[in-house]
Amino acid sequence: MLRAVIASLPDLIYVKDSRSRFLLANRGTADVMGARSSSELLGRTDFDFYPKDLAEGFFADEQRVIQTGKTLISQDEHIEEADGRTRWIMTTKVPLRDAAGRPIGIIGIGRNITTLKESEAALTKTREELRFKASHDSLTSLWNREAILEMLAGEISREGREKTCTSVLLADIDFFKSINDRYGHLVGDEVLQEVARRFLKSVRGSDFVGRYGGEEFLIVLSCCSADDALERAEEIRLLICEAPIATSRGPVRISISVGVFTGSHRRTLHPDDFFREVDSALYAAKAAGRNCCRVALCAHAGSRDRFSSDL
Repeated sequence: MLRAVIASLPDLIYVKDSRSRFLLANRGTADVMGARSSSELLGRTDFDFYPKDLAEGFFADEQRVIQTGKTLISQDEHIEEADGRTRWIMTTKVPLRDAAGRPIGIIGIGRNITTLKESEAALTKTREELRFKASHDSLTSLWNREAILEMLAGEISREGREKTCTSVLLADIDFFKSINDRYGHLVGDEVLQEVARRFLKSVRGSDFVGRYGGEEFLIVLSCCSADDALERAEEIRLLICEAPIATSRGPVRISISVGVFTGSHRRTLHPDDFFREVDSALYAAKAAGRNCCRVALCAHAGSRDRFSSDL
């Protein structure tokens, strides 16, 4: 009856000697190892069925169990199949002892958990996709409005701790409505996507770019002084505008207007203060004829006339 039970179980059940040679194995073990029958495994080792590096890992685990007498419990082992799929086995290996209690081999029990692992991977992927969608703009894949403001808040906090400067740029595509009116909204979407790519190419890895709304983009420049921010804004403006954007309706030439504001660790400002100032600077850039940068000179709510001259 015991032999019938062992033979019938889908789990792997096997016994190996001190040199990791099979002394006993059920049908489930043979199936996993690609043997025609369990008797084909007898006297053979994992080296006869698996690649050398994989077999060496199994052999090392089993020898450790034999030498220490300690059980290896529920270890995940993965095997790469010829079709590219990964098979996962959860394995427990127990010392096989002689009458005197000395380890002389191992008893192995394994369970195929490939479906479980694949389900876990799919669930993790779904969670990551949902997390991405919750924090990123669906069209451009940039940070969305809520997320970019969180990034700004984090940089403001770091600014106070590390005595650095945080600068923000608010960029707006000039006359974007006319692009939609002339070419259609699908082309408008293509323009937004390419502008987003150009923004990402123009910033450092430590900076953050988000789509604030419509055709407005908010860029957070970490550890960036006022002088550097002005220079960076102009570089970004030129990079965005230097070449027409290829669309399904042909090339579309664009320009952007940019507002610039730099905070200071000497004054504690709220993200709303940053946005208020940079929004006013953007308004001034548009009033000056667009396709230019304007810098807010101080951080006080109110008037729109405290800006540097055009670059």
